[in-house]
Amino acid sequence: MMYFFAIVFALFLVHQNIVYAQGCSDAGICTTGALNPENDGENLSYFENQFTVDYLLYYQIYQDNHTDRGIGVAINYHLNRRNSFQIKTAYAFKESPLTTTSGIGDITLAYSYALLQTEKWQVATVIGGKIPTSDADASLNGLPLPMYFNTSLGTYDALIGIAVSSKAWHLSFGYQHPLTTASKHEYDPDYWSEQPNYKWMQNWYPATRHLDRKADVSGRLKYTLRTSKWALSPSVLAIYKLENAFVESLNNGNYVFEKSDGLAVNLLLEGSYNFSPYFSVGAIAAYASLQRPFNPDGLARDYVFNLLLKHQF
Repeated sequence: MMYFFAIVFALFLVHQNIVYAQGCSDAGICTTGALNPENDGENLSYFENQFTVDYLLYYQIYQDNHTDRGIGVAINYHLNRRNSFQIKTAYAFKESPLTTTSGIGDITLAYSYALLQTEKWQVATVIGGKIPTSDADASLNGLPLPMYFNTSLGTYDALIGIAVSSKAWHLSFGYQHPLTTASKHEYDPDYWSEQPNYKWMQNWYPATRHLDRKADVSGRLKYTLRTSKWALSPSVLAIYKLENAFVESLNNGNYVFEKSDGLAVNLLLEGSYNFSPYFSVGAIAAYASLQRPFNPDGLARDYVFNLLLKHQF
């Protein structure tokens, strides 16, 4: 066990000095349960281990010197070959020229069921929900901060999806629907009107007061090249926001946040190495090749790099 934690610590030190690339720019759906390609190998073959724990180190880069680093954990319990449960969360540190915030991220719960299993293919479904860990009401010196600085989206969300996978291919689609609004999120740049950086706040952070996020649809296509120990996987992840968000500003009334709907596309490259049937390490690098003009929820990463440790027992 000490050896395992030594590896985690060493990877964290390496992680601080890596050049960064990009990953899943959504609110949680694309790595939930059966929609996460990392879980495909577990479902396609029989294994005695009931628990799988994924430890994640990540670093994300936004525009204008904004960064987001953190650690995450996902715990999967496999009741049998068809049924599994997942809980996941992360602890984030968000930095920008304005300030630094930190806190635990939203908690995602999911149940996955394999509808169809053959020697070569599997079809699985997932249903779940996202539970907020705060009201997205972070502030600085009594002034509300933009959504980017909140480690929670402040809403309850429902998640559903379906995945088709083989040893080489993964195709999945997911749907995430916010059930509530961020009713206690108060950010509007006009709160900062008497501050010296007021114009900068207006330019970089439009009002998101009482943000009403809309639903996301995700689609992923992934191909994996494997040996007995190594795997290399290019993939494409697309996320479509079905409607524009809605905000309630201080001085401009309630309005639809134009150009916050539409398509975002991420190109990913993943690699992993299996030390044993119980332990593996992986890395994900990707780039946001297409982004929406505006992301009021603060989920517009340009680059992300993830390091992943997987432990089965």
